[in-house]
Amino acid sequence: MKPVNHFKLEGVSMKRNVMAAVLSSILPGAGQFYNRQWLKGIGFLVPVLVLSSFIRPEMLLFDPSLSALLALVALLGLATWSVVDAYRSDKTIS
Repeated sequence: MKPVNHFKLEGVSMKRNVMAAVLSSILPGAGQFYNRQWLKGIGFLVPVLVLSSFIRPEMLLFDPSLSALLALVALLGLATWSVVDAYRSDKTIS
């Protein structure tokens, strides 16, 4: 019986996880699409687009409102969650 090289498989998986995390850091949901998790990708992308429509740079710089600040905090939290989820949930190798 031939021994299985687990390190090679983990290396491939690790590269895919890093790539998925990088894609999600560029555009939340992109890493989920890369992992072929279509509904999850849409679930991250749509709220990010909606929240970013509430945020204008001039609003935050000159007249910060509570709704714009809350939208920014929610957007940053969702973006971070997207990166972590993309890194942890690569389903294509297993």
